[in-house]
Amino acid sequence: MNFKPYLLLLLMLHTGKGFASDTAELHSPSWQQVYNWFAKPIALPPWQLRSQPGLIMLQASSAQFGGGNLYYRPKGSACMLSVPHQFHDQLTDKIGKAVFATRCQVLVINTEHRKAPSPDLYSMDYSHRPSGLHAAAAQAFARRYPTSHLYQLHGFSQSKRRTPQARQADFIISQGRQSTDALSQLQMCLSKLSEHTYQYPQQVSELGGTRNVMHRLGLPAGYFIHIEISRPMRERLVAQPDIMEQFTLCLI
Repeated sequence: MNFKPYLLLLLMLHTGKGFASDTAELHSPSWQQVYNWFAKPIALPPWQLRSQPGLIMLQASSAQFGGGNLYYRPKGSACMLSVPHQFHDQLTDKIGKAVFATRCQVLVINTEHRKAPSPDLYSMDYSHRPSGLHAAAAQAFARRYPTSHLYQLHGFSQSKRRTPQARQADFIISQGRQSTDALSQLQMCLSKLSEHTYQYPQQVSELGGTRNVMHRLGLPAGYFIHIEISRPMRERLVAQPDIMEQFTLCLI
């Protein structure tokens, strides 16, 4: 038996330092590993296990496999949140964490800029990376709750949109080329916050995530919901707790 991975893990637990550069024995987590992790959380090197009452975390110790942190509240609602661009889409991290605090079981958030150099062949952009903690968690959670939803939060600049409708949009939501009743219900709910809430591609033809890797992971139809939020609306959500509460209630 090759004891190198076990010796390395014992060293890391003892020292509390980042993993050594020689990580040839480590592998990107599979959805099966993360599926089992939800039932029995353990460290998944190079991610480190952290916990506090009611909350369990996998924290990245490096940029390997794309990095990223996973937060898990076992008693939360059966939905998952994804924040793939916290450094580029400003305030989406605050919005995701606020929703997670009262709503969903799982939050996955990037820890590396999407344009950062990659240690492997894949992009560091979580919305494009087909392997790593983010993709594996999405696949695992979908198998645990196939009728639930993964909400991925993005930001966009109204001034960079081409069409008049998109330039005034506050929310652009999508499930891909095909939509379900869940998206119409979400639109109706978000319209209470802004009448400028539109579905892609039925009402707005512009969306930043048309090549999102989530569409290639074999997730159940309608499971993945992409939510783009304008800068003014992101600022309102963060500044006004009542607006944030209403937004959170929309994610059922």
